[in-house]
Amino acid sequence: MKTINLVIGAALLATFANCKNEESKEAQVEEQQKVKTVDSTAAEKARYADAALTPAKPVMPENYEIDWEGVEADEELKMDFDNWVAYRTFSESLSKLELKEVPEEEITDYITQLEEESTSLENTIPERLLTEEVMEDIKDIREEVADLRRVTEQPGVDESKIGNQVEELVEAYQDLNEELKETMTKKGSTLLDDNQ
Repeated sequence: MKTINLVIGAALLATFANCKNEESKEAQVEEQQKVKTVDSTAAEKARYADAALTPAKPVMPENYEIDWEGVEADEELKMDFDNWVAYRTFSESLSKLELKEVPEEEITDYITQLEEESTSLENTIPERLLTEEVMEDIKDIREEVADLRRVTEQPGVDESKIGNQVEELVEAYQDLNEELKETMTKKGSTLLDDNQ
């Protein structure tokens, strides 16, 4: 009988110990899940905080005009540039597109407008600003507008592809701005050198 009592007692102790271990394991699992939840939430919050602080792409100036600070351009050439209405019109249209101020249902008509404005850029450029490099940059802009049309006409196109193409167009525009600044600086210094 003593042996049976000892076996039953040992079995009860083992069962009690197993239950205790199971409760301990469950508590550990719950604690680990809580820690993981807290860690993933912290990581998500940090990621969103970083995203809010660092823009995904470079931000263009609000007016999309050339920044003349530090540029010594010939005043007559700058006046020609300032009177180039087609440039300002295209700049404003590109600004609205890049800043997503164009409703999605109007994008096709807007691209037609950009095509017309880029053609006007090419046809109305002041003669004294007309260089091979400037013309090449305008050609690049026209090609990027055509690519934007092709991308938007694809059935079921992903919005990110449209965004990427808009970025390409903005980069071509920025290249034109840089070339215009260089052209006005080079020609300005050449004119000064010729007068001396």
